[in-house]
Amino acid sequence: MFLGDFVFLDLETTGATAGSDRITEIGLISVKNGQYVNEWQTLINPQRSIPNNIQLITGISNEMVENQPTFEDISNALFKRLEGKILVAHNVRFDYAFLRNEFKSCGIKYAPKRLCTVKLSRLLYPEERKHGLDSIIKRLRLTGGTRHRAMTDTRAIWDFAQHVQKEFEPSLISSSINKLIKEPSLPRGIDQEMIDTIPSCPGVYIFKGENDCILYVGKSKNIRSRVISHFSGDHSNKKDLKINQNINGIEWCESAGELGALLLESQLVKTLNPIYNRQLRHREETFTIHWNPMDQPKTPLVTPLSNFEEIPFGNIYGVFATQKQALKTLKDLAKFNNLCLKNLGLESGDGPCFSYQLGNCKGICVNKEPSLNYAMRLSIALNRHLIPDWPFKGEVLLVEQSERSGLLEKHTVNNWTHMHYEIEGQNETSDYRLSPPKEFDHDTFQILRKQISRSDSKITIIPKNQRA
Repeated sequence: MFLGDFVFLDLETTGATAGSDRITEIGLISVKNGQYVNEWQTLINPQRSIPNNIQLITGISNEMVENQPTFEDISNALFKRLEGKILVAHNVRFDYAFLRNEFKSCGIKYAPKRLCTVKLSRLLYPEERKHGLDSIIKRLRLTGGTRHRAMTDTRAIWDFAQHVQKEFEPSLISSSINKLIKEPSLPRGIDQEMIDTIPSCPGVYIFKGENDCILYVGKSKNIRSRVISHFSGDHSNKKDLKINQNINGIEWCESAGELGALLLESQLVKTLNPIYNRQLRHREETFTIHWNPMDQPKTPLVTPLSNFEEIPFGNIYGVFATQKQALKTLKDLAKFNNLCLKNLGLESGDGPCFSYQLGNCKGICVNKEPSLNYAMRLSIALNRHLIPDWPFKGEVLLVEQSERSGLLEKHTVNNWTHMHYEIEGQNETSDYRLSPPKEFDHDTFQILRKQISRSDSKITIIPKNQRA
């Protein structure tokens, strides 16, 4: 059961962004050991205009809050009602973020243990698909008044809790609550307040050590959840253990979607050279395998990418940091696909190749395998490394927009190359702004190919000739 002191709470606000919007109404119910104690509610003057769409949703108008107390007026009394109690809300991070910011502006630090009833519903009712408050009210046939008023929604959350206490064993409820309110074991240099500022959205996070040393750069669809996972406590990953020992700061940058996060992560790993990132290092010179059986070269040729005035997409295979890596790839292809070392340019001289003498090559070097048959086998073997033709006619605009914040990112791309970037929204002044390379980059190619081809992609693709 709900053992201990809890406060069930709901807020109405001027918008969805805790950093810039304000509270307009508070409703709360105090509960001790699963029993109702008392309730309290008030309208709040947000000291700014309430947008028309918010007024329509909540029914709270500017006139209703004009003569009501400000948050500062009620901050001390409210804090006494909340102090020492577990905060319970439906999507508790939303309500907590607003309370924390409002209290902070009044010089009060508020960092309670928190219980999210969305997560509790998911945990106790895994067979259900929807866990929004409307869905719970309908599913459990809870009685309630008009939605989107603070006290009405608070009572609905409390009704849900009472239903849970009747339906499940007390030990199951207590263990579920303890699991959900358990906070991560944070490193010495990181406090909970720092974690609480990180949003649950796509983006990039940067772990810093002493003297602003960059330890690690990562990305996620949910950067807050991913950051917390680094501090899980088991430290079975040696990299996470070293990060936990050295970290004393976290910075982050929101992206409109996964594409922007991937591209920014790739750029930052190359430019910041984090200690614990092992991939995506910047390469001064790169090599590829060039082969075009219908034209030239007839034999696969390891070539620096910089040799091409225009990269022949569709006829190049892989991008390698060194010539040695490219040659090793050809040797591996020969070994596992019974290809000819001479035809691959790995051997010279007269007579059969060494692989033929070992019984591996099928004999193209001694005219025992038809050229067409060999070319088909070579094409199949190389194909897993193929960098294909650009699938559009000229440049396109790739657009992502955040449903959470409205952040908008526009990427101009042509021939697998990121040419231009624009951003509109709250991160316009971020220190970690994406800067397109404007030249072919293999990591960017891999990101673009995967994101463009995904069936569940939320990217809007606009050809150049269709732009407004």
